[in-house]
Amino acid sequence: MKLTIQPVAFGGVDWTSRAKLGLQPNPNARELAQRRLPELIAEIEGAQWLDLCEVNSPDQIGRLVEAARDADLVLALSSELLVVVTAARALSSVCTPVALTGDANCPRPVFADVYGSLKADGRDAYLALDATDLQRLVSALRAQKMLAATRALLIGNGYPSHSQVANPDSPRIVQERLGVQVVQRSIADLRERWEGIGEEEGQAQAQVWLEGASEVADEARRDIAACARMYLAMQAMMAEAGANAVTVDCRAWDLISCEEFGAFYSPCMGLTTLRWQGVPASCEADLCAMLTMCLLSYVSGKPAFLGNIGRVDRERGSVQVGGHAACTVNMDGASDELSGYRLTDYGGRGGVASYRRIEGGWPVTVGRLDKNLRKLSVAAGETVATQQGFEIAVSDVEDFMHRCLTGDHYIVVHGHHLDVLSLVAERLGIELLTPR
Repeated sequence: MKLTIQPVAFGGVDWTSRAKLGLQPNPNARELAQRRLPELIAEIEGAQWLDLCEVNSPDQIGRLVEAARDADLVLALSSELLVVVTAARALSSVCTPVALTGDANCPRPVFADVYGSLKADGRDAYLALDATDLQRLVSALRAQKMLAATRALLIGNGYPSHSQVANPDSPRIVQERLGVQVVQRSIADLRERWEGIGEEEGQAQAQVWLEGASEVADEARRDIAACARMYLAMQAMMAEAGANAVTVDCRAWDLISCEEFGAFYSPCMGLTTLRWQGVPASCEADLCAMLTMCLLSYVSGKPAFLGNIGRVDRERGSVQVGGHAACTVNMDGASDELSGYRLTDYGGRGGVASYRRIEGGWPVTVGRLDKNLRKLSVAAGETVATQQGFEIAVSDVEDFMHRCLTGDHYIVVHGHHLDVLSLVAERLGIELLTPR
């Protein structure tokens, strides 16, 4: 999904003393914008650019309003000195966020004046200092746009989930705070869909998982076809609901599966596969985890994974993130080949789960929204390799655990993305909790 940008330049008749002397701006606003625009188009990722709009007088403000009707952002590129009133009025008239930028590292005094006026009036305005700063805004707005286009499927019998208490109280909160629509289906619906998947389909998907594995436990081999059908069932339910994110109350299914079949035909490997594919997918009907997956994935452009908060090492200043996040073979999103993982059962109860030891020294960002979706705990650091999952080194581990912790499951993505996340959080009215 790209962010649509409408560029605009503000020019017109210069009636200053320089004009009385016959001096005209050289280059003028349009020429300055035309010089700058190709550089920005080449440097800004994830954007679609509309044709440059020029506003030269107050009676042309409607020209910008019409041009910006299908835009996600209006970008003011240049302005003559004494058209500040026209520029401010025009930018106040559009219904989208606006950004102002001059030459590289030079925001221009005119735009500082216009920006001050817009902010004082409560307008959604941003002064981009350079292309890097503008990219930060574009990435943040794009993440917001993707959140608003997210339809999440919750598979479970209760709302909120009985498996996770640090979760929103209603789907209304999710839509109001993040713009994400949540639809619910029952565990009975999941079972019905699972039982309707043919054995041959399950075996075919199971073979794909087996071919990528470096090691397969006997228990996993026994249950893998049934668990593959669970993946296919979740995939089909998402398609039926028109969803692009999912969370399932696997603990509720765990009770039914173990009681009736003597084993937990777990959705674990199915959820991991969805994450590999870039689909936000969380277990235990953990909406906060799934929503954080959406946020971190949309900001980073990479698949997001999930793990439990584990051991705290004060001496190394690190926190363990283990269990569910251990099999991050496509963590940087660079490869379509998923291999080198170990398949085993889940907690000795049967089913299939995948694990892989994580290398040390990888740049990662971890985070989690709180249950009210008003605080975002986030830390950027480097991985420290351990036997189960990995640890992330943070600046102040005690502050992270005491003040910043917002729940059990934490989401991890490759790379450092704190700068864009901080801007997204600010725009959504979410308090950012980062270790000191």
